[in-house]
Amino acid sequence: MGQKTVVLLPSVAAKLETMGYQIKLARLRRSLPVELVAERAGISRATLWAVIG
Repeated sequence: MGQKTVVLLPSVAAKLETMGYQIKLARLRRSLPVELVAERAGISRATLWAVIG
């Protein structure tokens, strides 16, 4: 089975991209490792990278 794709409205995609960027900046400002942020959020590292990448 292949992965399902989700079609997002451009406005929603832009907001999600902004949110991911803000999460990344906050993590870097606090000098937190990706593993710790993912653990605190209850998600895997791969999922966090998908959000902030």
